[in-house]
Amino acid sequence: MSDKYLPILFFYPEIDPQFKKAFVYKQFDFMVKKSTAKSDIEAFIGEYRHFIFISDAAGLAELQSFHKKFPNLSERTAVIALGENTLSELISEGEKPLFEFVQSISMPPDYHKTLFALVNAGNYLKQKCQLSELSQQLNIQAKELHELNDIGVALSAERDPDKLLETILIKSREITGADAGSLYLVEKIPDRAEDPKNYLADKQLRFKLAHCDTIPIDFTESVMPIEKKSIAGHVALTGTVLNIPDVYELPRESGLTHNRSFDEAVGYRTKSMLVIPMLNHKDEMIGVLQLINRKKHWDVLLSSPAVIEEEVIEFDEKCVNLASSLASQAAVSIENNRLYEDIKNLFEGFIKASVHAIEQRDPTTFGHSERVATLTSALAKQVDRIETGKFKDVHFTRDEFQQIQYAALLHDFGKIGVREDILVKAKKLFPYELDSVKNRFKILSQSTILRTYDRKIKFLLDYEKQKALEYFEKLDRETQEKIKKFDEFLQIVCEANEPTVLNESKLEKLQQIAELKVEANGKPEHLLTEEEISRLSIPRGSLSEEERKEIESHVTHTYNFLKKIPWTRELSSIPEIAYAHHEKLDGTGYPRNLSEPEIPIQSKMMVIADIYDALTAWDRPYKKAVPVQKALDIIGYEVKEGKIDAELFKIFIEAKLFELVKKPD
Repeated sequence: MSDKYLPILFFYPEIDPQFKKAFVYKQFDFMVKKSTAKSDIEAFIGEYRHFIFISDAAGLAELQSFHKKFPNLSERTAVIALGENTLSELISEGEKPLFEFVQSISMPPDYHKTLFALVNAGNYLKQKCQLSELSQQLNIQAKELHELNDIGVALSAERDPDKLLETILIKSREITGADAGSLYLVEKIPDRAEDPKNYLADKQLRFKLAHCDTIPIDFTESVMPIEKKSIAGHVALTGTVLNIPDVYELPRESGLTHNRSFDEAVGYRTKSMLVIPMLNHKDEMIGVLQLINRKKHWDVLLSSPAVIEEEVIEFDEKCVNLASSLASQAAVSIENNRLYEDIKNLFEGFIKASVHAIEQRDPTTFGHSERVATLTSALAKQVDRIETGKFKDVHFTRDEFQQIQYAALLHDFGKIGVREDILVKAKKLFPYELDSVKNRFKILSQSTILRTYDRKIKFLLDYEKQKALEYFEKLDRETQEKIKKFDEFLQIVCEANEPTVLNESKLEKLQQIAELKVEANGKPEHLLTEEEISRLSIPRGSLSEEERKEIESHVTHTYNFLKKIPWTRELSSIPEIAYAHHEKLDGTGYPRNLSEPEIPIQSKMMVIADIYDALTAWDRPYKKAVPVQKALDIIGYEVKEGKIDAELFKIFIEAKLFELVKKPD
């Protein structure tokens, strides 16, 4: 059935005059085709959505033969059967007719009955067309609502601000058929005071994004004041939709202006424009969506003035409704995204403050956590790009990169549970202990001198002066030798106190010193306590076994602390990643002696970053910074011993990631 006429296929050798008379009835504009060729039936079915078929039993049989090829034929065709017994010849008793509308006319036909049958058939098809159109409209609306819902879900799920804005603009253009579009965001003007009575008083518009199918856009972000004379500014100020048929023909009374400089520069012609405000749940303006040049056909490029004139049309009410609905969803998503970013920034601020607090307990490690985070994150990005080899299937999402960053920043947080004197212990003895040892040696030297004076006095009382002087010289030499020996012993103690490798010679001398005694409260006591001898005998470094275990306990403290934080699902692996940052592939790490399969790849990357920074970091009281190449060599030895992942270390070196944390000049 056409908008202009109702098609009829008269499948019979001759058209009776009564039919010809009925065909000119004014209610319907009948378009009649007479034929007896079966091919014409198929052609008619293919050409017309709805039509009237008039024929006898033989013709109806031919029409029925097309049912399998065109399953919905019975809904599309109104049948007028010529002859009272025509239907009975085609349909057995008890069977339903194959067509929804069938009316018989006896032959020869009566004019009034013929006209009645034609009017009924026409009304039936008219209703069918209307129902079909309504159904089609409902399907379109359902599809549009489904698309809007899908867009809303996509916008709600997107956490990347830039991708979110891209999605908003792309989807807005798709559902309205716009060739181009722009997106503006409302932002605060730096150092401008707020006005409680005027939300926009301290705001400006940032031209954030632009798209165009016809021409590539060399886009640069810029800001503009919120003023009524600009189209975007007007919408931001008034909160109303602007639907402009042609921006080159703006009414003077509108006070609006359109800047044609872009069009002139790139050879474009902006014509129809739909500008939608984006309001949050408080009805505060957060942005403006601008859609340009609605096209009749989405895939056509507006390559010339003629094409623009032919293709560009005004945005209709449906476009306004769809774009407004999407803009509302977009505003909520942008607001949620900003809130998410604010919460994330707040949390990251807490993390950095926590790290700063930890590093204040040991200022010599200042910046260590951030450098480890920098190196670990960079190594993760390199691994993510690899397309061959061991890690070709390892890829990280945005949230997983965030996990790695946070875990690396917080990997040493547990040091807050380690005693500060252990944490910053530079040498084997604590400073106060070394001072105590030095005082004892000083007392030993002074007591030796006093005993020498005492012996001199007694000798003077018993012997003559000359003999006494000779004895005094001998006594002074002995005393000086003893004091010199004490000084040598103290020097050995000081050398043994350094966090270097203790050789056998010094260990033997320490054992000799351990036998020395000094008078204390009338009782002889060893010059060095057993605990002091034990600490000075530490073969390497500055920590005793108990102190080393206490330092290593920071990993468990870190894990226990991080487990108490209610991480989101996307960040839930942070405690486990940080927990394994001192584990080694061969099971010799701590605190759990994990083997390679049990160690997360994120932790394996952090191990390399942590060791590298610990070796090359600025001078610390207990060690000097190691040159870069020597540090890489040391890690290389660990790789050869099967303690560190060889492939990850290779990536670390080839990408020269170590250069990211160069010591400043």
